[in-house]
Amino acid sequence: MKIKDLIKEEVQKMLEASMTKGFRKAVEALQDIQLKQQKLRKAFVAEKNPKKKDKLKQALINMHKIVQKAELDFNRAISNEPVDLEEIDVRKTHGDRRIENPKTGNDVKLRTALKAKKGTQVYQKARKIYNRLKDKE
Repeated sequence: MKIKDLIKEEVQKMLEASMTKGFRKAVEALQDIQLKQQKLRKAFVAEKNPKKKDKLKQALINMHKIVQKAELDFNRAISNEPVDLEEIDVRKTHGDRRIENPKTGNDVKLRTALKAKKGTQVYQKARKIYNRLKDKE
């Protein structure tokens, strides 16, 4: 029985490693395609010739379809990624807790504050509260 358990654990580790490789590939593909789309948009905006602009417009439309497919692949890769359940529980149970934004004085939800830019005061305050809550559980 121990050999079966060891094999199961090793297979699980291999699956987790392959999922992160798939995720990495999806991220790189999405970034590459979005960069190409951005270059096309810049060329479209800068172009003065109506005929060339029409060709670029058609290329943008085609590129949009490719971007949508890459986003779908990316979302599939995210759904297959292993998730830290502890982090989800803290955000789920305490996410509606309100904290004061030091800059504006308004109350914001903890989960919203955790989505703020990392250097801001509200993010730092929320991160401290989040870490305290995570350590308690």
